[in-house]
Amino acid sequence: MSNTAPLSFSMDSSPPTGPSIPTANEVQAMGVIGLDLGKTGRKILMNQIGAALGIPPGGFHGQAKLFDGHDVRIVSLLAKLAKEQSAKRIAANLDRAGRYTNVPLMLAVVTTAREHSKGLTASGDHLVDSFNEGGLDFLWAEKNRLGLPNSVTRPWVQRLPKIINPETGNQVEAAWIPAHDEFLAYAAQLGASYNYNFKVNLNVALGTEADGAVSRASRPAMLAWAAYAFLAPGGREFDPKKTLASQLGQHFGSRTALDYVEHMAKKAAGTPDLDLLIKDPHLNHTEWVRSAKTRAAETLFLERLWKRARELLPH
Repeated sequence: MSNTAPLSFSMDSSPPTGPSIPTANEVQAMGVIGLDLGKTGRKILMNQIGAALGIPPGGFHGQAKLFDGHDVRIVSLLAKLAKEQSAKRIAANLDRAGRYTNVPLMLAVVTTAREHSKGLTASGDHLVDSFNEGGLDFLWAEKNRLGLPNSVTRPWVQRLPKIINPETGNQVEAAWIPAHDEFLAYAAQLGASYNYNFKVNLNVALGTEADGAVSRASRPAMLAWAAYAFLAPGGREFDPKKTLASQLGQHFGSRTALDYVEHMAKKAAGTPDLDLLIKDPHLNHTEWVRSAKTRAAETLFLERLWKRARELLPH
């Protein structure tokens, strides 16, 4: 199939209606449609999405880049989606994740593509190392709060001996898991990071205002928060006596950002605004926020392709 009609984005854009898990045909169509947009079409769409997230035209650079040269960075992912065999494997992993988790599946795709792209098409029962092959340092430690049934996690084995991650200096508590669980593990960890870390920190920071803040927030902002919670679930407490600039950096995790939201609401004598994450340009000076916004942008890009695919394919 081929469709070169331009795509656009608005803040109220949402995933397609209907089944919450894409079929193999839809996955492949997403790739074909994305490739058919061409460099210019992809760039226009991604910049529209980026603008909604407070990302400057052309995106960020370094690890959080949205563009690679004159094209979107995820063009290689689109090529993978467009191939029938890989589309079938990805669809099977999406189906497995959709049955056992409740997360935005395209955010799980983007996360896996950036953390360990082979996990998108991984299949089979052979065991893989969630640290060396997946970058999930604490999967064994997190196992019991991922919300997965025992029938899924029973084959998982603790990775021994424990080692130190040379990049973070933290002791790794990884697991050996069946290859077909790689994508599921990322989806489940996204859900756990949001349901445990983010929601707990949200309630601590905003108290009785927490639920209202979530209900008022835009979907792009909440996708960015979900990505942020996965990347940096903690962080130092925000100190209102210090400047924001002096606190931005490696320890400005999602917990710190929630404290900042609460601080700004008090300062303005208003209600907490979770969209501050995507509206305050000063927050772009920390790598965690740049990375979270980039992943949210790529998620919304894929969702827009999914929506078009479902519109075009016969039911």
